Amino acid sequence: MRGPGWLRHNWLALAAVAVLLPVTVAITSANEWSTSLSASPSRPEEVSAGDTAQYGPSSWQVEKTTRVSATSAVGQERDLPAGTELLVVTVRVDPSRSVEDGASGGCVARLEEHGGPGPARSWGNASANPITLAGRGPEFASCSSEQSGPYSFDAEFVVPADAGDGAILSVGIAVSDELPDYLRMALD
Repeated sequence: MRGPGWLRHNWLALAAVAVLLPVTVAITSANEWSTSLSASPSRPEEVSAGDTAQYGPSSWQVEKTTRVSATSAVGQERDLPAGTELLVVTVRVDPSRSVEDGASGGCVARLEEHGGPGPARSWGNASANPITLAGRGPEFASCSSEQSGPYSFDAEFVVPADAGDGAILSVGIAVSDELPDYLRMALD
């Protein structure tokens, strides 16, 4: 075992480690957190129901929203799980500013529930989720990077039957080149 002379001799180095180690961890964590936030949709641009918004290379508008109960004929044809509904959001896209190849860029659509008595909830587009719907789905279930003119797509969301009760439902549209900003378009 070393004597007290070792501590007296190395106290400055130990103090430097005690200060620099937490500072290094804090700076690294802050940098990683900032990078993570800038790569995910975290700053919504609110759009009122029925309004058109310019976002990324396109303009966007929710044309209509349709709810299908699991007990309805269409719900049974699509094989919806009991206690759920299929919420179909039709979004109009006008790629007025196109990307290099003349087509609009792709996007991710999510359904968001917020402003209610419970915690905020969100659901991914059924075309990209583990719930497989039977029957015929829409021609376009999300944004198309192959479309150069105006088009519409039907984002389908399988949600609990109580989704939107006492809360606001919105569809979030995120385009990778525009992150962390994303559109949050209110539904009627």
